[in-house]
Parts: sequence; structure tokens; C-alpha cells
Amino acid sequence: MESSSSGFQMSLPVALEQKLSATAKNRGKRRIPHMEILKALQDPALGIANLVAAYTEYVLPIKTRTIRLLGRKAPARIIETLLGFEVKAQFKRIHCPDMVTARYLKLFTELGSRTIRLPYDPTVTANLIPQFEQSVARIVSGVRDIYPKDRQVQRYVIQMVFRILRRQLQAAEKAYRPPPVPVP
Repeated sequence: MESSSSGFQMSLPVALEQKLSATAKNRGKRRIPHMEILKALQDPALGIANLVAAYTEYVLPIKTRTIRLLGRKAPARIIETLLGFEVKAQFKRIHCPDMVTARYLKLFTELGSRTIRLPYDPTVTANLIPQFEQSVARIVSGVRDIYPKDRQVQRYVIQMVFRILRRQLQAAEKAYRPPPVPVP
């Protein structure tokens, strides 16, 4: 009997498959199309939310605070304490009042972000975190599906795709201009 998660088969767009096969045939130029992989894995037609678009649409327009994170891609873990939760990555510990905030900060710590905006309203964070986690999990599993036999290439491609995501998030924060407040 096959479970629903093992029956899940990733379908990459035809353009990406053609580009990857063209890259594999061209031995002189061994370039991996990181940006195309990211675009294909965050295709709205597949039902996966674009992490940067959702962050720009739902987080940036509302009242947020800026949290400083580790600034490099590192595994993070959530620790339950007497006063709430902590996200620990290497030497840095960030106190969190609830599990949703801890999951949000853990996700962006694992992406390697330096700073991230955290909504003051925890219900917004609670609604967004499943989309964000699903998007990142889809990227990681998609890269593993594209390069199933070479773990070193998988790590490299994931690292480069996360770098692109960090740059896109940083550019979205810089480019965002809040709407002007009407003066009565």
C-alpha cells in the first residue's frame, strides 16, 4: 500500500527539463540554471506559494518589527524554555513568546537571512508560516528530485537557490514603499 506522500511525484515544467537536458549535453559549459530552478519550483500553477511574493504582499504592508538573525545559513532548532521558546542557531539564541513566532524565525534563520520583519500580529504569522514552510520544503525536495544521485550537487544548488531567495527578500524590503498616510 502506497502512502500519499510517497506517491507524490514532482512535475517540472517542460522548459526547465529542456534547459537541464541542454545543460547536461553541453559538457563544456556545466552551468546549473539556479534562477530557472527556483522559478519552476515556485510556479503558482503547481499550487505552491512564492515565498518572496507572499512576504511582500502579506508581511511588508503591515506593522512589523525587525529581528536580527544569524546572517548565515545554519541549522536551527526550537528550544522550549520556562518563559516561552528560543530559536538556537550556532551561538545565537532568539527568545520567542510562542511556537508560531519560533517557527517563523527558524525558517528564516535556516535560509540564512541577516534580518527579517516579524509581524506584530501573531495571527498573520500563524496564517503565513504553513505557506512559507511548504514553499521551502518544495524547493528542497524539488532540487533533490532534479539531482537524485549527487548529494554534493544537491547541497550546492540548495545553497545557491537560498542565496537567490535571500537577495530577493532583501531587495523586496528595500524596494517596498508604504502607501502614504492621508493627512486630514
